[in-house]
Amino acid sequence: MDTTIYPHLQTGLAILLGAGLITPLLASKRQLAGIVNLLAVVLAGLFFASSAINVLSGPGAPASFDLQLAGLTIPLLVDGFSAVFLLLIAVIASVVALYCIGYMQMAHYRHYSLRGFYFCYPVFIAGMIALVTVDDLSTGFTIAWQLMTLTSFWLIRFDHHDPVIVRSANKYLLLMQLAWAAVLTAGLLVPGCGWGTPLHYIAEQLGTLDVGLRTLLLALAFLGFGMKAGMFPLGQLWLPDAHSVAPSPISALLSGVMLKTGIYGLIRTLFWMTPESMPAHELQYWGMAVAVIGVVTLFIGTSQSLKQVDAKRLNAYSSIGQIGYIILAIGAARYYLGPNAALHALALLAILGAFLHVLNHAIFKSLLFLCVGSVQYTTGTKDLDKLGGLFALMPITAIIAGIAAIAVSGVPAFSGFTSKWAIVAATLLSGKAAGIFVIFGVIALVTSAMTLATYVKLYGMTFTSVGVEWNTDGNAKVQEVGKLMLAPKLLLTAICLLQGLCPWLFVALFGRVLATSEGVLTHTLATPALLATLSERYAGVAVSNASGTAVAFSLPLVMVALLVVAGLFARWLKHAGGAQTRQAPVWLCGYQTLNNANRYLSSHIFDAFKKFMKWTGGNVRA
Repeated sequence: MDTTIYPHLQTGLAILLGAGLITPLLASKRQLAGIVNLLAVVLAGLFFASSAINVLSGPGAPASFDLQLAGLTIPLLVDGFSAVFLLLIAVIASVVALYCIGYMQMAHYRHYSLRGFYFCYPVFIAGMIALVTVDDLSTGFTIAWQLMTLTSFWLIRFDHHDPVIVRSANKYLLLMQLAWAAVLTAGLLVPGCGWGTPLHYIAEQLGTLDVGLRTLLLALAFLGFGMKAGMFPLGQLWLPDAHSVAPSPISALLSGVMLKTGIYGLIRTLFWMTPESMPAHELQYWGMAVAVIGVVTLFIGTSQSLKQVDAKRLNAYSSIGQIGYIILAIGAARYYLGPNAALHALALLAILGAFLHVLNHAIFKSLLFLCVGSVQYTTGTKDLDKLGGLFALMPITAIIAGIAAIAVSGVPAFSGFTSKWAIVAATLLSGKAAGIFVIFGVIALVTSAMTLATYVKLYGMTFTSVGVEWNTDGNAKVQEVGKLMLAPKLLLTAICLLQGLCPWLFVALFGRVLATSEGVLTHTLATPALLATLSERYAGVAVSNASGTAVAFSLPLVMVALLVVAGLFARWLKHAGGAQTRQAPVWLCGYQTLNNANRYLSSHIFDAFKKFMKWTGGNVRA
């Protein structure tokens, strides 16, 4: 074990907590405070990244470590699984901190002091870091959860002059405290366990309980972490309201990484808290129940997203849908790790899909919230009925938003495709051995098409539709945002493209996670024979059967090459006949001009389908 892992972790946390005390003192100089906040978050992120890289590059999982804090013993654990979350939080937090420097200069926020904002921001990051490194469900968990929850509450209600925002933040706080109470109760009700009991000991004690009590305690933990993750129906109670009213960079953090702390807890619950002595059929029941919740979450969340007119609410409901894919994959993996060894390869593929979608969703959803924030910054609105035609005025943001929208929709050769491919393939390939999962896979495919429709609507009504008359009414000129707000988006875009075009890098990272973690995932899935069924190459990823024949594959570089060849052929074919290009005015269906008075609105798009799906909820009055 590298002895710098825990000192670096503690140093990073100390930097963030120190920044929470120092940065507010500079709040009167808004840009300077943003720069100091950025430097502190980046510096702390480097320490977290150092700890994570040391774990992932080491020979095995490090031993646990007990932190003594004011007479309290807090068990910590940084294995390969938590190391990835450390990296993810560090990257997104640093990028968003850069974005905050420009965004918090928005005219709407000028009459608010930034003292509270720059106190809460680094402490919020520290809370999330602590949550994915503590190894208990009581002392350390409570400290980390409350740091994360209380600071995010104040960040959500930053624009507190609006009573709607205050109500949304209050509801968020209440539900997150209920979620905390559920998890805490689960940890403390285990016989022989108390404050500061490590997770592995809790799992051992759960194995000695009767089925009823064990089910109750696991259900409480699952309920608490599931509410944080945004699973149906708990996510609908708080997530759309909180994410849509918070400042856009905070929305990016909430959706990009905070939801993933809930996913982290769900995976720990299902794969670390389930004792080895637990009957196989009981584990499969849990897997089936979680998969059902996942498929309902992805379908309902995406359906509700399609109906939204507020761009941030649309992204928020979409986050629920995308979290549903991850929960479906987690449930499928738990179910497949039963007595049927033939399904273990699909368990590996399912958990790979969950892992990749956690990383992919963190990047492209953060990117989408930042793009919507840029639109709101320059236009003053996030209402899709009032937007349109911004491609000509904000071309860089438009291109970035297009890449993110394609990625979240799962279009081939982009990041969302590989992770959704792994999840859908893991369900469809189960066949007769687990037929219900084939149905789940079909629903996931249909939902992916709904996601595409949702982001066609968001992108079209924001950037490419016509009729909105910008820069003609004497108000502030609508134009591209500054470099401080473009740079973070460009960085996330580069990562998003890397995820899509080079998935083998992240499959290799997944292999290191298995190699440097303990628990059923490593014991069952990290065997040479099973890992051989999953191969990564420069062209993409493939899954093989027992004979070595590829039964499913994702080859983004091959797809890109084919598209290039097809494009070149189409261009040659166009010019081969010598046809001339003719330009003519657009036919406006009888209207003399196209303006706000006579154009399609967001609320009109997919109107028949939205009426058909009215029963799913989330309906918006036109």
